[in-house]
Amino acid sequence: MSSPTYLFVVNPISGGHDKAPLFRYIDEEVKQKGLGCHIFTTTGKDDESKLAELVEKSRPEVMVAVGGDGTLLLVAKVAKNSPIKIGLMPLGSANGMSRELAIPKIPDIKLSLNQTERFDAAWNIIRKGHVREIDLLEINDQHYSLHLSDIGLNAKIVKRFEAEKIRGYFGYARLLFKELRQKKKVHYQLVADNKTYKGKAYMIVIANATMYGTGAVINPVGKLSDGLFEICLLRQASIITMLRALSSIFKPDLRQRKDLLQIISCRKAQIQLRKPETLQVDGEVIGEVSNVSVRIMPKMLKMITPN
Repeated sequence: MSSPTYLFVVNPISGGHDKAPLFRYIDEEVKQKGLGCHIFTTTGKDDESKLAELVEKSRPEVMVAVGGDGTLLLVAKVAKNSPIKIGLMPLGSANGMSRELAIPKIPDIKLSLNQTERFDAAWNIIRKGHVREIDLLEINDQHYSLHLSDIGLNAKIVKRFEAEKIRGYFGYARLLFKELRQKKKVHYQLVADNKTYKGKAYMIVIANATMYGTGAVINPVGKLSDGLFEICLLRQASIITMLRALSSIFKPDLRQRKDLLQIISCRKAQIQLRKPETLQVDGEVIGEVSNVSVRIMPKMLKMITPN
């Protein structure tokens, strides 16, 4: 049986990591061992169409996302509903899906004794792991989400992150407390599987997964392969309640805290907002929206995960 052909999709600026050791690793562990290999380096300009064109020409059996959640989503959009398997080498600033899939983050070069051996664990999973079919979400008929999307508090912070080029947890916390002081809620009408909900929330999360890249669990009932997604309505978000939430957010009793969070599982949803609000999808700000439609696309992706 012939060896599979690999297409590595590399985000050169993800996570601030120097990618030179990675390219050496690919050369030593893939090319020099006779495995079919192509490399696509993202530029931020027409990446999806250029990648799709390369996939059409090279016909890889495995696409490997080298970066964070954004790089993985790019690969997912091109590989969806196809026989192509998807591997992940987590090297991003946000690695929410690697946490979700129990794929260990690649150690920082400063913490590694060898510049290339730090890639071994991720590469071994790609070579020998289990293929798991996972769901994909379609949002407003044009965007896709693997992980978590939201409207309100977090989306505003992500937007400011991008505009002000702030990084790190402390930067996020500073913006969080700034937004909390404004006490602005989102007024919504939600129709989920033909059932209607109305109210106000600090944040509306559209969740395929369970946790953010920080490890904070927002959707404890979420499963990537169940043909469902969740709408999570964060009802309280004062500084005190957020500190309480962060202390209990890792505990399974979060689903009992309906004063804090309401979780609705569904296959399709329509969200109507009183006024335009910022929407972020898997860490990327889409813009201001008044209406959001969501539907589940079951088992669209073949993801390689640890056995």
